[in-house]
Amino acid sequence: MGRSLTEFIDPQLLEDYKNVRTRNYEYYVCDFETTVFKDQTYTEVWAAALVKLGSEDVEIYHSISEFLDGVFDLGCNVVGYFHNLKFDGNFIIDYLLRNNYKWNRTSERNMNNKDFKCAISDRGAWYTITIKCKNNIIEFRDSLKLLPFSVDRIGKSFKTKHKKLNMEYEGFRYAGCEITPEEREYIANDVLVVKEALEIMFERGHQKLTIGSCCLEEFKQTYDKQDYRNFFPDLTEVEIDEETYGERTADAYIRHSYRGGYCYLVKGKENRMYNQGWTADINSSYPSNMSSQSGNYYPVGKPKFWTGEIPEVAKENYYFVRIRCRFQIKPGMLPTVQIKGSFLYVGTDYLNTSDYYDYTTGTHKRYYMKNGKLHDSYVTMTMTGVDYELFLKHYNVFDLTVLDGCWFRQEIGLFDEYMYKYKQIKENSKDAERELAKLYLNNLYGKFSANDLSSYKIPYINDKNVLGFEIVEEHEKKPGFIAVGSAITSYARRFVINAAQANYQGPDRDGFIYCDTDSIHCSGDPKDAKGIKIHPTNFCAWKLESYWDKAIFVRQKTYIEHVTHNDGEPVEPYYSIRCAGMGEKAKQEFLQEHDITEFKEGLKLKDMLKPVRMPGGIVLVNKGYHMTPKKLNKFKEG
Repeated sequence: MGRSLTEFIDPQLLEDYKNVRTRNYEYYVCDFETTVFKDQTYTEVWAAALVKLGSEDVEIYHSISEFLDGVFDLGCNVVGYFHNLKFDGNFIIDYLLRNNYKWNRTSERNMNNKDFKCAISDRGAWYTITIKCKNNIIEFRDSLKLLPFSVDRIGKSFKTKHKKLNMEYEGFRYAGCEITPEEREYIANDVLVVKEALEIMFERGHQKLTIGSCCLEEFKQTYDKQDYRNFFPDLTEVEIDEETYGERTADAYIRHSYRGGYCYLVKGKENRMYNQGWTADINSSYPSNMSSQSGNYYPVGKPKFWTGEIPEVAKENYYFVRIRCRFQIKPGMLPTVQIKGSFLYVGTDYLNTSDYYDYTTGTHKRYYMKNGKLHDSYVTMTMTGVDYELFLKHYNVFDLTVLDGCWFRQEIGLFDEYMYKYKQIKENSKDAERELAKLYLNNLYGKFSANDLSSYKIPYINDKNVLGFEIVEEHEKKPGFIAVGSAITSYARRFVINAAQANYQGPDRDGFIYCDTDSIHCSGDPKDAKGIKIHPTNFCAWKLESYWDKAIFVRQKTYIEHVTHNDGEPVEPYYSIRCAGMGEKAKQEFLQEHDITEFKEGLKLKDMLKPVRMPGGIVLVNKGYHMTPKKLNKFKEG
């Protein structure tokens, strides 16, 4: 599973961020409008907007140089928020590098005038751009990391006074061109909507770089500082024997057990047309499983390690275990195991067997030849106790050897004060308050899984005359308490797998088809739903999100449903498309020009924008969409 965006905060930049409180800053929201025209070979900012929090006086600029001069001339330290810094920031850094600004990754106190630095993770997540000019610090941040919604949705959900408007993006515009009254209103509204939402966040003290950091900061306040350190210690400081356990620290050992959500399409049910079915969603999946209402106990403190069979004291507490074995799915059971980082298996596939699939013969084999030697397809896996017990329930396990493990003292209700506060706000509020409560419920869990990776990118103008990046690997960030992070996701997987299993009747009968982290999709009559408690808001319960009369499931995160009911009530029927990588315009093109039966691998659509770097910044170019067939892991013996 890919790392969460909230995992990366550069330690030096975090230290600089803490220093913000000792310095006078003024807060603004910014936005760029950039050139889009046929056959362009460069791009530039033709309009920019800036508005101060607490004000509605929007300043409009005609170019990026005019915008930056305006910011530098404010005569103070500035924090400016762009809603999607990954796009607008490309224009800023491109401009800085072409205008004699020097990249200098140092503390703010050691920066010289016309120095800049940026927090861009090795995975391309943009957090900040910091510039020193005229002895003032200008820091541009990404409001999308605090408010992970589109500007349009922010306006609707937060019920802001201003709303997102529409404008034709394509047309011959250029830096310094005339900006029409309609264009001025459009760009002004974009910054005013985000400004209103940030004001609401700031009024409640939520000013961290990411929503996950805001959540963790508030959660810590529910504990005494010493109690928090005792409950959630730094597991990188717990050293273990590497020769025995395969890792040097408890953090590294337990991190092998961390997995993401359960996303599975039943083999044999792909690409079929289903004519009746229903979809159910868990009410706040991770918060539900973190609450004491779930009955889930969580690891706390420092672990104790063992070798050999699982001791009774471990079974009475929360444990992690490393095993070596072969396995085969039991009849009628759903698979729960993925093997990542192996040349024998596709890392995203849930496996029915540990025997590898030989594509030349179309059969599974236990033994394989590599480098002239015969090998057995045993697998070694590290699991939470929850995953291990589920594994034994769903599989016949052969030649099992328990290598080692560790156990923690366990507690229940660790998150209740935090979770029930926001659950109550969510259920008794509307508009902005409700949206913020949902954010705070759903974005705490990921911080416990954060690793120590603080690798970053250094920008430069490459030999193609566009912005390029050099990656520098670094492991300096303080990680989260991975024992809890792994436990949360483990409990959440078990919850959805149990529901899917209760509704599974086999590949050729109605029932469970597909699930993705917090939802299950089943064919048949919704009255036949089994093993799930239905309630619109309760923790550990499910909401019958929709009924549908047509559906096709192609693969993970790729399906289409013709919805007839929402929350049990009839609605004007509509198609709901979930397809990773397919934009809204491409979806509309499909619905207007294609039949549902054409929703399958190989589908090609004309209308799909993709980012392309050019001198000056980024342009969204229409490259079309192609539902490419899944790549197979074709291991060749030898």
